[in-house]
Formats: sequence, C-alpha cells, structure tokens
Amino acid sequence: MDNRSIVFSDFEISSGSISFHFNDSFDAGDSDENRLYFNLSDPIIPQTDLIAIAISTLCGEKYFSIHYELNVSPSVLKDISVFTGAKVTASENNNVFYRTKRYNITLNFSGGFDSLCTKCLMPDDVNLVSIDFGGRFSREREFYEKFGAHIMETNLVETPLIEDTWEFMGIASILYSDYLATAFNSFGTILEASENNLSDNPTGVNNISRPPFKMAGMENAPYVLGLTEVGTLLVLSHHAPELISPSLDSLAHPGEEKRYRKQVLAMIVSGKTKTDFNLNIVDHPPKPYFKFGESFAADFLSFYIIKNAGLEVASHTISEIPDEVVKLTNRLSLEFFEKINPKFIVNFPKPLLNGFMSKLEAAKIYQYSEKDWDEFIQVREILSQYYDLSISIL
Repeated sequence: MDNRSIVFSDFEISSGSISFHFNDSFDAGDSDENRLYFNLSDPIIPQTDLIAIAISTLCGEKYFSIHYELNVSPSVLKDISVFTGAKVTASENNNVFYRTKRYNITLNFSGGFDSLCTKCLMPDDVNLVSIDFGGRFSREREFYEKFGAHIMETNLVETPLIEDTWEFMGIASILYSDYLATAFNSFGTILEASENNLSDNPTGVNNISRPPFKMAGMENAPYVLGLTEVGTLLVLSHHAPELISPSLDSLAHPGEEKRYRKQVLAMIVSGKTKTDFNLNIVDHPPKPYFKFGESFAADFLSFYIIKNAGLEVASHTISEIPDEVVKLTNRLSLEFFEKINPKFIVNFPKPLLNGFMSKLEAAKIYQYSEKDWDEFIQVREILSQYYDLSISIL
C-alpha cells in the first residue's frame, strides 16, 4: 500500500444521478476515463454519507489515505477508516448521518438462478435492486427489469476500481437503503462461491454483516449460502419453473462455459423432478475452458455432473478430470448437493427464519444427514488437494 492515496472529487449530485471524478496516486489516468457515474431509476438523492459508504466499497485495503470532497459525518469517516485501514478525510465533516426506520428486505438481484432462488425463498414483498454494467451485461437487464427491479446504471466496469473488492456489488442497495427502508440485505451467494464454505469452520456461518452494509444499517440475510447450484434449481423447479429457461438465456451467450454447465445442471434437475423447463438447448463449448484444479465452482459441481450426466458431458468444460474423482462419484450418492448445509442456518436472522424454512420445506429441500456429511467430507478431501479450503472471500 505504501503511501497510495485516492481522492473522490467534483461531485455532481441531482435527482437520480451521482457522478464524480477519482484520482488514484498510482494511476493518474485520463480525466474522462476517471469519471464514474451511478444513475438510479428512481428520482432520489441519497444522503452524502450513504454515497461515501457506497464509494468505500471500491477502496478495499489498498490505500493509505482516502479523501472525499463531500460533507461526510465524523462517525461515517471513522467507520470507513476502520473498514479500509486508511486515513479517511472529507472536505466537510459537519454532517449528521441519520438512519431512517428500517423494516424491509432488499435483494441484490441479477436474474440468475441463485438470485431467483433467493427471491423465491424471501417474503413476497422483497425489494429488488439491480446493477446495469452495460456492454456484455445488457442481456441480463432485459430479464431482470421485468421484475420491477430498482436499477442503477454505472460505468464501473470500465474503471480499475473493481479489481480488489466484491462489496461493490452492493453499491446500489446501499444507495437505495433509505428509500427502500432496508433492514435486511441479501446476495444470491451459494455454497461453491467460496472455497472457505467447505472448510470445517466456514467464515460465512457466523453471518457477520460486512462493514459497508452494516454502516448503512443493513443486516445480512444469506438465504442460499448453504445451497449448491443444484439446490437453487430444485427450489426454482418447485416455486418458479417457468423462470429457469429465460434466466438461463439471459446469463451468458451460447458457447460460454457457464451457459453450458448451467444448462447441464438444469437438464439433470428437470429429469429428477419430471418437470419440463422448455430449455433452449445449445451445443457444448468447442473445447474445455478449464483443467481440473483451475475453477473451484466448476470442479465442485463436476462431481454431481459426472454422477448424473456422465464423464463425457463433464469433460466438455473440464479437462484432465482425475480418476479418483470418477471413482468417488461412482461410489457415492452425492445427494448432499440437493440439500442445504445446516451450518448456514444457525445464525440466519431470526425474524426471517420461519418463512425461509417453510419455503425450503415446500420445495423438499432438507438438511444434511449423517451420510451426507460423510460424502461431503470425501468430496472435500479430494478438492483440498487442489485448493486451500481455509481461504475466504469475506
């Protein structure tokens, strides 16, 4: 980090529109390229404290100092400093941050299987917030805007500010937190999203809200963290089977590894549930995207795909699958892929728990049995040869 600094300046804030300049001391860049905007689909002006908190998600821990040419309250400056490890200042600090009364739940919604499943497990009056990154992500918007999502348009992916953090995916929910009176905030993050989720003591089971969202007054509600992508499809097959095909078409182009892998999983679940999802079937990629050991999520799911669709199908996206993986899939049932890891329920927000469990039960999603735990551990043992399962993205 050394003495690296960043300054956020030249703010233009109006109804539904926020833009500003950023100057990173290590990367001067072009003035036009260093202009960032957040355009909101609702005519709101978030508190400057919320704007500062949202921007902090772009900083990570890479700066020695962060400066805002905004009026930011002393309490928020202090919290951002703790979060980033930086000296944080503002041109004015006589603001008073106030949190409106909160009682609603917000989902960071992309329209993919994981966020659709989360929506199905949530209360019916959940608020959806989506980010339109433009470019190749535009196809996603065509799908999620049909759900009445509150949308934030941004040129963020055209900047280097998303390289070191994941919390930027929650910028829109932070900016909307007052307007939507958000008490609980959720992401469609599933089990295989982090290697650490397979460890003996996963960080996620503690359900500690990340600092930027906590600063904005929101508590984390990790609805699908204990589910695999197979589990999300099983939930959707019960609660919203008609959404699986359009979601699949929206998330990636034909020929992409992700599109084919999710198609294969959807076909397996379709067969198991005897439900026709009316999928638009595409050919497999011309060659495998990964060698086994290069993509944790793909490798983890390959066990289930080999078991239920065969080695040849799995090999369309992953090459050099070890013999021990194939032998293990032949011995195990791998039914834990279709269930929820109970560790991730223990610290789930109590006000939401009963409704959550009721919808899981309706979809016949059960908790791991002793046999499931034994098989889970055997799969983990093989993956631990390729990945450090103690690593967390949190």
